Amino acid sequence: MKAPEEHRLSSPLGLVQEHSLTSALKWELERLILEGEIKGGERLNETTLATRFRTSRGPLREALQALGEQGIVSFTRNRGAFVRQVSAEDALELYSIRAALEDEVGRQLAGRLDADQSATLEALVTEMDRLIKGRRVGEYYDLNLRFHDLLVEYSGNTRLAAVYRRVIKELHLFRLYGLAQGAALGKSNTEHRAILEALRRRTPAKAARAMRGHVEAALRRVRTTVVEGRG
Repeated sequence: MKAPEEHRLSSPLGLVQEHSLTSALKWELERLILEGEIKGGERLNETTLATRFRTSRGPLREALQALGEQGIVSFTRNRGAFVRQVSAEDALELYSIRAALEDEVGRQLAGRLDADQSATLEALVTEMDRLIKGRRVGEYYDLNLRFHDLLVEYSGNTRLAAVYRRVIKELHLFRLYGLAQGAALGKSNTEHRAILEALRRRTPAKAARAMRGHVEAALRRVRTTVVEGRG
């Protein structure tokens, strides 16, 4: 006869509860990693984390595996799970991939952006201008991410959105400070306005060019910083 706990986990309700717990653990671990509380290269000790979250190791292990599939966690044989470290070379490749994805988003979104979506994006750009004046870089960065994520969401292509979001999460692991300071922030938001204007004109080629150019400008800043750092 099965023990009550074994019966609960093998029942439909138990499976749902277990799945929900795994999802919650994945979300919280992802948040801690992307916000930098758990650093790149840090070992994710299952026993320590299970104690911290007051859970068994089974759902925790599944959460780590899910993060591994997203490229956020890596596994080393006989050593366990680690927060993935993204090298400068990896970041450059990811930016190139992101540029191509944004190009496609521009082409797909140019003909379907509606008035409400346009107004939402306009409000974000205006708020980012205000944050630049107040030198509130962290808040600007959050809205910048929101702006680009909405562009992908509004494109209506769920597969494209999934690939894009994975690339963005991997780029989060590459923490290269000083790339978006001072004049660079103002230039970045000017490019946001150009993207929005191109989308409103419903010209796919121009929208694609504006979005790709925006990311390629960021790529050039990353490349310059990497080269200077090596010099």
